[in-house]
Amino acid sequence: MASDDEIKQAEARAYQRGYAAGQRKRKSDRQRQHEARERQAFRDRAFLATLPVALAAQGWTRSGKSISSIEDRVRLAWGFTNEALKQRGEV
Repeated sequence: MASDDEIKQAEARAYQRGYAAGQRKRKSDRQRQHEARERQAFRDRAFLATLPVALAAQGWTRSGKSISSIEDRVRLAWGFTNEALKQRGEV
């Protein structure tokens, strides 16, 4: 039968393993959140970089439809952004 000292040592090891697992999970959660923020920041920068081009577009068509309204131009900018994300390998 295990002595009280052995039981306490086993409990301490189990606690340390659980604590270490929790630390690893928190670290990976922080890393995932950081990566998500970085992806969003890239997406925002790409959109803002393409928006002036889309707003200045004259005589452009998309799927056979003329791009003339603000909504169409914003959609065009998002299309550029999504293509940039594909090229970057994130979509």
